[in-house]
This record gives sequence, C-alpha cells and structure tokens, in this order.
Amino acid sequence: MTRFTADDARRGNIDDLDRRIKAAVRDGGANHAWLRIYHDDAFRFSIGRELEARGFINIRVPDITIKGDVYFEWE
Repeated sequence: MTRFTADDARRGNIDDLDRRIKAAVRDGGANHAWLRIYHDDAFRFSIGRELEARGFINIRVPDITIKGDVYFEWE
C-alpha cells in the first residue's frame, strides 16, 4: 500500500490552485480574471507570489479574512 505523504498534500494544494486559476482565466475577461481565495486555502498567504511565478501581472491581493477576490492580468 502506498502512503500518503506531506509531498502528496503539497502537490494536491498546487493542483487545486492550478485548476482554480485555469477556471478563473476561462471565466475572466480578455486579459484579466478574479480568483476567489478562502481563509482556509493553503496558499492564502502566498497567492501573489504563486501568480507572479506563473507569469501573471498587475496582481492585487486584498486582506483575506473569510474570503477575498484576487485580481490578476496577463499580456
């Protein structure tokens, strides 16, 4: 039996983030989107860096208490 590890958990968080970014882009505008982030999301404190590392620009991350909408653009 394969054990579920911390690396698997981290990979699951990144996979979830990638799916949510893809959906936000699909549902967004011509070159911008909004991504809903919740208080219990593992990447709540690193979302700006995560988007920047993926090449997005003009990222606006609000203070997230329960939930918040992160704005981002691409060229």
